[in-house]
Amino acid sequence: MARGARVEYPGALYHVIQRGNNREHIFERPEDKEYLIDQLRKSVAVDGMELYAYVVMSNHYHLALRTCVEPLRKVMHRINTRYGLYYNRAIERTGHVFEGRYKAITVENERYLISLIRYIHLNPVRAGICSKIQDYLWSSDRFYRKPENDFVETGLLLDIISGGGLKSVQKYNLFMEQDDDQPITERLTMPKNDKSEGKNQALKNFVGRKPLDEILTKTGINHEELELIKRGCRMRRLTAAKEKYAKKAFNEGYSMEEIARHISVSAVAVFKYINRRCNQ
Repeated sequence: MARGARVEYPGALYHVIQRGNNREHIFERPEDKEYLIDQLRKSVAVDGMELYAYVVMSNHYHLALRTCVEPLRKVMHRINTRYGLYYNRAIERTGHVFEGRYKAITVENERYLISLIRYIHLNPVRAGICSKIQDYLWSSDRFYRKPENDFVETGLLLDIISGGGLKSVQKYNLFMEQDDDQPITERLTMPKNDKSEGKNQALKNFVGRKPLDEILTKTGINHEELELIKRGCRMRRLTAAKEKYAKKAFNEGYSMEEIARHISVSAVAVFKYINRRCNQ
């Protein structure tokens, strides 16, 4: 079956995932990771992309980026081609370095981008490589904690959190240290002695949200199906309703964690429901 065309347009935000061929560890050495990061830095300068987050693992990497000048396919071709040539030369081998096409998921709003940046930076912790996010050297997390760099665009997230400056870095630290089960609205809230509390522009999106039961009911299900979904039933005929519910609830301002708890599934499952159409 022919592969579908990618949806690409100027100014689009993407979550990009690229794996090594056969999931081989093509970034095993520190110098390999550093070389790829250097290619990201060059792509920002040459291709005019905005890079919001990255993490380089042993056999894959994640990016959160916006294309501004060159289309995504050219950005990725430049990065992967240069790394492939470097890697084959470094270990004296030939053949494909990467596993087919990169995966690109469209990031449709800033709430999603906030969750995505956290998801990317948490990868090494979830993989058991380190216990603290800041201990991993090959992600953009360090630039958010000390925003002095020339290629990672930290301003968007930090401005959403608190308008920039020292307090935004403090809020970022708190945001990244919270439990996964804590709603994103709580993660973005500073302690009560913070005078800016309540003024966060990002939190305004969460005022006046429709109840989750109402959103779920409006997917067209009956009462029995609603109860089945809320109990975590995995019947295939309920999947379409779950996808509609997850997308509508996310657009309403709920976090993936809140949506997941309401229907007794994982936040990862909700992530897939929201992006299912992008992967088909």
